[in-house]
Amino acid sequence: MMKDDTGKISRRLLPLFVVLCLFMVLPIVWNLIKLQLIDGAEWRSKAKNSTIVRRKVEAQRGTIYSSDGKILATSLPVYDIIIDFGREQVNKKDKYDDSLKTSSGKEYYRWIISKETFKRCLPALCDSMAKLFPEKPYEYYYDFFTRERNRKNRYCYVKRNVSYYQKNRMQTFPMLMVDTVLLTKKQKKNFKPKFCRAVICKTRDIRINPYGNMARHTIGFLRKSNDTSESYNGLEGFYDNYLRGQQGFRWERKLARKEGENMWIPMESSDQKRAVDGMDIISTIDTRLQDLATNSLYKCVSENQADYGCVILMEVETGYVRAISSLQYIDSVRGYAEINNQACVNSYEPGSTFKTVTNMVLLENDKCDTAMTVPTGEKYYSEEATAKNPNPKGVKIKDSHSDGSTGSTTMKHAFEISSNVGTCYPVWQNYRDNRKEYRDKLISVLPMQRLGLDLALQEPTPYMHSDLSQPIDFLNLCYGYVSRFTALQMLTFYNAIANKGKMVKPLFCSEIRQGSESVKKMEPIVIKDKICSDKTLAILNDMLIGVVENGSAKRRLSRTPYGIAGKTGTSQINYTQRDNAEMRYCASFAGYFPAENPQYSCIVVIFNPKQGLNYGGELAAPVFKDLADRVCGTILNMELKIPKEKTVRPPYVKKGNAKEICMAFEYLGMKYRKSDTVGNPQWLDAEQDTNGNAIYHTYNVPNGVVPNCKGMTAKDAVFMLERMGLKVSIEGRGKVVSQSLQQNRPYKRGDRIKLILRPEAPALPQLEQNSETSKNETKQ
Repeated sequence: MMKDDTGKISRRLLPLFVVLCLFMVLPIVWNLIKLQLIDGAEWRSKAKNSTIVRRKVEAQRGTIYSSDGKILATSLPVYDIIIDFGREQVNKKDKYDDSLKTSSGKEYYRWIISKETFKRCLPALCDSMAKLFPEKPYEYYYDFFTRERNRKNRYCYVKRNVSYYQKNRMQTFPMLMVDTVLLTKKQKKNFKPKFCRAVICKTRDIRINPYGNMARHTIGFLRKSNDTSESYNGLEGFYDNYLRGQQGFRWERKLARKEGENMWIPMESSDQKRAVDGMDIISTIDTRLQDLATNSLYKCVSENQADYGCVILMEVETGYVRAISSLQYIDSVRGYAEINNQACVNSYEPGSTFKTVTNMVLLENDKCDTAMTVPTGEKYYSEEATAKNPNPKGVKIKDSHSDGSTGSTTMKHAFEISSNVGTCYPVWQNYRDNRKEYRDKLISVLPMQRLGLDLALQEPTPYMHSDLSQPIDFLNLCYGYVSRFTALQMLTFYNAIANKGKMVKPLFCSEIRQGSESVKKMEPIVIKDKICSDKTLAILNDMLIGVVENGSAKRRLSRTPYGIAGKTGTSQINYTQRDNAEMRYCASFAGYFPAENPQYSCIVVIFNPKQGLNYGGELAAPVFKDLADRVCGTILNMELKIPKEKTVRPPYVKKGNAKEICMAFEYLGMKYRKSDTVGNPQWLDAEQDTNGNAIYHTYNVPNGVVPNCKGMTAKDAVFMLERMGLKVSIEGRGKVVSQSLQQNRPYKRGDRIKLILRPEAPALPQLEQNSETSKNETKQ
C-alpha cells in the first residue's frame, strides 16, 4: 500500500518539476538567442573594441639633402623618459608597504620602487645623470627626485628629448634599470640592461637641421600659426606631399596586462594599410658655397652695422640656386641671424643695377649706341613750354659722385661710372613723349610676375610705377627708383643676360628620390626664351665687363684671372622724406662670372649700412668676389690665366753643399754645368761665364786658414766653420755677404767669427774667356 502511494506522489510531482525546470531554462535560452541574434552585433563590436584597436602608423618623413650629399634636414627618434614614483594596490597576501582603511574594508599598497631600492640607488642615479647631462649638477637631481618621490608623482619626467645613445646609457643607470639584486645567477649571466617596470619610455620623431641656422628659412621648419595650426615653410612646405609619405594603420590586439600595463600586438589582417615612408629631396644648395656665402655676408653686415643683407648664387644654365643667405640684425646680444628669407620676400628699389635694363631697352630699339656722347655731372630736364605752362619747372638730376661740374663722355663710359645724368639723357631724348611705350619696353625684358618659387613663402609681385606723367617719376625710373623687386627677381634678369638671353626660373630642388630610385628630376623652366637680340647681349656684356675693369667696381673686382661682369647699385631708401632725417642707403652688386663663359650669376644686397660706406662697389662687391674666387678655384677647377715672367731665372747659390745644390736643380728639372770632373766633392763654388750662366767647380776647404764664406747659406757656412773649431755668430738673413775674419788668415780653435747675411745675391766672379776649365764643361 505504501509503495503505491509513493508512486502516485512521484507522478504528481513530476509535472511540477518539469515546469520549474522550464521556468528556469527558458530565460537562459531566451537570453542566449537575444545575445546571439538580436544584440550579437553590438556585443561583438564592444568586445572587439575592448580587445582589438585600430591604430595609426606614422610614416617616416623624408630627408632633405644638399647637392654635395650632406643632410640638411632629417627626422630622428627622440625619447621622453618618465618614472613612476607612486604606489600600486596589491592583495593582502602579497607583500605590501602600507594599508588604508576604507568603507569597503582595508586596501593594501606597495611602492613601485621600494624604499630600500630608492635609498640605495638615489646617489648613484644622481651622479650618473649629472655626468650624462652636465647642464644640471648632482644636487639638483638629488633634490628633484626626492621631492617627486615625496609627492608620489606617478608621471615624473626624468628627461625629455633624449637621443638614442643617451637612452641606451640611461638603461644602465641605477633605479632606472632592472634591479639585478633580485635576479638569480643564471638570470644575471644572460642579463641585458633594460628599463625597470617603473620607467615609461615614450618615442617620437623630431626634425633636426645638422647645419643649424644655415639657410634655415630656405630649407624650412614647422611653424605654428595663431590658431594653433601647424605648417612647414621653405622646401619642407612646398614639397610636403612628397616628404611626409603616406600614413598607414593596423589592427592590434590586447594580449594581457603585464606589470600593470596593457600589452598590444599587431594582428595579421587584410584590412590594414602599411605606412609609406616619405621621399627624399635633393636640394640645389651646396653646403661649401652656402657656408662661405653666410660667413662673407656676416662679416660685411657686422663690420658695417647694416640692418640686413642677402646674397644669392645661381647656376646660369639651370637656374639652380647654389647658395642663398639672409642675415638680419636682431639685438646687441644675439647679433645677426636668419630670421626671414629676405632675398625672396623683401622687395627694394634696385638703384643703379636697374641701369642695365634701361640700356638694354635703348640698345635693343636702336635709340643709341655706346659711342653716343652724353652729359654727366648735373643737368636740368624740363618739359617743353605750352600755353598752359609757359615756364615749366625743370627737374635736376645729379650724379652721386659728382662735384657739381658737368662734362660729356660716351654712353658706355657713363654706364661704367654709373652716371645718373648719362643714363637719363638718351631716355629723355627718345621717350619723353611716349613714356608708356618706354615702361612697356622695360616690362618686356623684366620678370614682372612672381617667380612661383618652389618654396613655401609669400613672394611679392614686382612693382613699377604706372603713372609717369611727372618728369621726376619718369627720370627716377631710368636709374632704379619708383620700382621694387626682390633680390632674386633682379638676379633672374642678370642671369638671363649670362644665359644668352634665356630667362630661367630659379630652382631650389634638383631631384626627388624614393630610396635609391629617382622619382622626378627638375629640368630648367624657361620664363622667356629671349629677352633681347644677341647683338644687344654682346654690347651689354662688354659694358658690364667695363664696369669691373674701368668703372665703379674696379677697385674691388678688377684683376681677377677669370673675369667678372656686373653692375654696382646704390639707392637711397628714405629719399621721399622732406625732413632732416639721416639718409639711408641700399648697396648692391649683381653680375656673373667667368665673364667670357658665364657659369654662375650672383647678387649681393646690403641694407642701411651705418659705418660710412654706402656704395655697392665698396660693400657688396667684396662678398661677390669671395664667392666667385671659391667657385672658380674649387668648383669649376679653372685653369687661371695668371701672367708669367718672360724669363725664369735659376735659383742663385754662390757656394754650398754639393749634394744639396745638385738635388735642387734636379728637382726643378733645370740643367747646370760643372767645370771639373771631380767625382763627389763636398762643396761647390760658382763662377759666371760671358752669357751670365753659373758654372760650378769643386771648392776645397783650406787647412789652417779661414775659408771664404761669401755666397753661402747660413746653414752651410756654420757647418763648415764649426767643424774647423770656430765659434760662429750670425746677423741678418739670406746669403753671407761679409765675415769678420778675413779669408786665408790663420786662426786658432775657439776663435770667434761673425757672419753678415743679406737677401741680395752678390755678383758671381767672371770666368776668363781662355780658361782651360771651360774646355771641360759638361752638361748634366
